[in-house]
This record gives sequence, C-alpha cells and structure tokens, in this order.
Amino acid sequence: MSVMGICLGTALASLGEVNFNLPGILLMMAAELTEAIRLILVQHFLQSLRFGIVESQFYMAPAGALCLMGASVLTEYKSMHANGAFSQIFAHPALFLFAGTLGVGVNFSSYLVVQQTNSVTLKVLGAARNAGLVLLSVLYYGELVSGTQASGYAVSLCCFGLYSYLKMNKNV
Repeated sequence: MSVMGICLGTALASLGEVNFNLPGILLMMAAELTEAIRLILVQHFLQSLRFGIVESQFYMAPAGALCLMGASVLTEYKSMHANGAFSQIFAHPALFLFAGTLGVGVNFSSYLVVQQTNSVTLKVLGAARNAGLVLLSVLYYGELVSGTQASGYAVSLCCFGLYSYLKMNKNV
C-alpha cells in the first residue's frame, strides 16, 4: 500500500505540472516499463540464479548499452553531428572518463541494492530521491511548485517513510 501511495503522490505531482505534456508522459511511462523489466531481470540473475554482481553486469551491460546507443542514434545523432558535439569528447576526455566511471559506480551500487534487498526497494529509493530533490530545489534554490505538486511530493515522501518503517519492522 505504501508503494501505491508513492505512485499516487507522483501522479498527483505530475498533474500539478504547468507544462504537462502527453507525449512526454507516454515516453516516461515507456521508460519506467523498460526499467521495471531490467530490474526484474537483474533481481532474477542476482537472487534466483545466484550470479555475482560482476557476472550479472557481464550479461546485462551489453544489452543495455546496445539499447541506449540505438535510442541515442535515433534521437540525438543528427543534432550532435550538426552542432559538432562530438568534438567535446576530445576536448575534455577526463570529464567524459569521470562521467563514465560514475555511471559504472551507479550500476554496481544499484545491483548491490537489488542483491541485498529487492528491485522494488531500489525503485522506491529512486522515487524518494526525486521527491527529495524537488524539496531541496524549493527550499534551497527557490524553485516554484504548485500546491498540487507540493501535495504530491509530500504524499510520496510520507509513503516512502512508511515503506521504510515497514521494511525495517517486518513483523509489524
């Protein structure tokens, strides 16, 4: 029920968005669906098949890279080529290497979370992180949000707190 509350809070925050865009929402839903499938596969590798984190990466990373490169070529290649964006890679190789290293670190840490808990916990942590970032943006940077959005984020954070409490006290 707490996960459903997080989803409800997220939906409420989306409805409060002034620049609501249906194609954007549909793309986001497709991304969430593919992410859910990926996490189910990761959990299957790590928990059911008892693969290690590196071993799971060996099977999952090439498929993920291929999908991301294909989508990037279809959606971004033309504008990147026209703007000479590829020269930025050669102009700042250390930054791109650092960004790649951070990406590998994020992948390994997310696999570790799934291995120790489950894929639902990872998604709940992501939703809470997003709501927390919005809260930080409002408090620290003075970002404006509507009352509906604020209510949605508050519901999401409260339900995350409930989820965390229930996870820690499984006998409740």
